[in-house]
Amino acid sequence: MINKAVEKHRRKKSLRWSMIRRLVFGWFLPLFLMILVVILLMTKKVLSQVEQSIQTSVEKTVEIMEYQLKDCETASKDASYKAVIMEQYKTYQENKNTTEFVKELKKYLTEQYGYDDNCKAALLVILENPEISAYSLNYSNKGSYQDVQFFNTKAREKILEVAKTLDTGTTLVGVEGRVYMVRNLVTSKFVPYAVLALELDRESLMKSYTGIWGYADAALYWNGELLLSGAIDHETGKEHEYGYMVSALGNRQAAYQYKNGGYSHAYHRINMYGGTMVLLVSLDNSVTYAGMTAMLYFFLILIVFMIPLIVQMMRFFHNKVTVPLGELITAADAVREGNLGVQIVNEEDNEEFYYMKESFNHMSLQLKTQFDKIYLEEIALRDAKIMALQSQINPHFLNNTLEAINWEARLNGNQKVSGMIEALSTMLEATMNRKEEQFHSMAEEMAYADAYLYITAQRFGNKFKCTKQIDERLLHVQVPRLIIQPIVENAVEHGMDITTQGLLEIRLSTRGDGYLCIEVEDNGRLTEEDRKRIERILSQDRELSGENHVSLGIRNVDQRLKMIYGSDCGLFINGDEDRNTVSTILLKMDVPSEQ
Repeated sequence: MINKAVEKHRRKKSLRWSMIRRLVFGWFLPLFLMILVVILLMTKKVLSQVEQSIQTSVEKTVEIMEYQLKDCETASKDASYKAVIMEQYKTYQENKNTTEFVKELKKYLTEQYGYDDNCKAALLVILENPEISAYSLNYSNKGSYQDVQFFNTKAREKILEVAKTLDTGTTLVGVEGRVYMVRNLVTSKFVPYAVLALELDRESLMKSYTGIWGYADAALYWNGELLLSGAIDHETGKEHEYGYMVSALGNRQAAYQYKNGGYSHAYHRINMYGGTMVLLVSLDNSVTYAGMTAMLYFFLILIVFMIPLIVQMMRFFHNKVTVPLGELITAADAVREGNLGVQIVNEEDNEEFYYMKESFNHMSLQLKTQFDKIYLEEIALRDAKIMALQSQINPHFLNNTLEAINWEARLNGNQKVSGMIEALSTMLEATMNRKEEQFHSMAEEMAYADAYLYITAQRFGNKFKCTKQIDERLLHVQVPRLIIQPIVENAVEHGMDITTQGLLEIRLSTRGDGYLCIEVEDNGRLTEEDRKRIERILSQDRELSGENHVSLGIRNVDQRLKMIYGSDCGLFINGDEDRNTVSTILLKMDVPSEQ
């Protein structure tokens, strides 16, 4: 029963942790989830707005770049439409004056392209004699003779190769970060006679990119070849691979990819001059998503500021509820363990717990008063019952003993009378208890049992045999008076078959749990009827008006032991038809203090 109560108590949940769970799952967690959902929704909206703004700005930038390229294309067409170069070329064919021809070409190129903001240099190569070439520089765009040298040493051959397949169209050629717009100049029969290459100004082309929100870098590809690379190579990898950009675009003209941390990328496809141009723009997320970052910091600060509120609530609950309840629980445990009358210091400043502690203190005092009263009444009643039980044994046993002595005297004369009378006097001394002591040593108790055994042995002679296994270290232990002799008498009178051979053994020892154990074993066999009779005799709820004095004796022993030592002590009789009958007296080593 106690184990069930303890287990039930263990299954109860702490009020503190119940409050924490409800605070976390009923308030903090829903609020946190709500904030998280708001963050996700706002993040999604911000991402969508940023993407739309970036794509719009990229589209505007592309439009500006297309206008710039068209202006350059228009300027390159003027070299064909105005026929100035064609006339000079015809003159050169007639007089073969190379110096004058180059001079006139350079003059024309300077007038036409020397002040064009989109051009850095204009270069013309005569196909009949590629050694004949002319150029002009736009000094306002930092054009220099190095541009001419670069063209002659690194770009000339590639441009001439591209021009062979160009016919009358226009195309773009990139060489080591320089962009050239290439166009053939043709005769009236559409036969190319010269190649015009306009080196586009990198800064002018990429100037419009800086207007893109969060712009960090850009790269331009023409038919899979890199035309312009970024000024900074902040990120390498597959984002700069042309195939990856084409895959990211798919069938769309523009695409945007958000990267968590670092840089995001915008792609834009431009179809012009019979080819495909792909623009890659790298965007600094710290700029484009500064608003979202600020929003995240705001919600983070909001969550952080919730923690002191939770701590304050927990401290209030701990000081005003948990601590007073803990004091009440501690005091209740003390009462349950027998410390009746325990009082709690009541210094509460709230009405509810002040009233609870006052009520507990009053209840504890009342309980102690009632318990002391009932306890004294129980002690007095128990002493009266013990004295009454002891007094029941004397007359019955005295009559039986005198009858045995008389029977022995008639049959055998006076040879055994003196011994039996001496044993009888010992037993009478025990029953009379002139000193009115309830306890004596185990040695004295065994002496009284030995007196009975002597008389019994004289009665039955060789038909009765008794052996003992006594731990002499236990002979000093104090035990209640007259607890062994009634059990021995019960074994002799009702247990063994004395007509054939009665065997009796008395054992005195201690158990592993510290209890004193007295065993009386006889060679009688317990039948089912005997078991029911023993159960009836030892039951405290049944009257034994019809039983003999021996049955009354063993019941008295059992009741006395239970009243003195508790319900776990007493008399226990075990055995069956196949084994001897063992009567076990179980009691504690120490005399109860209240006795």
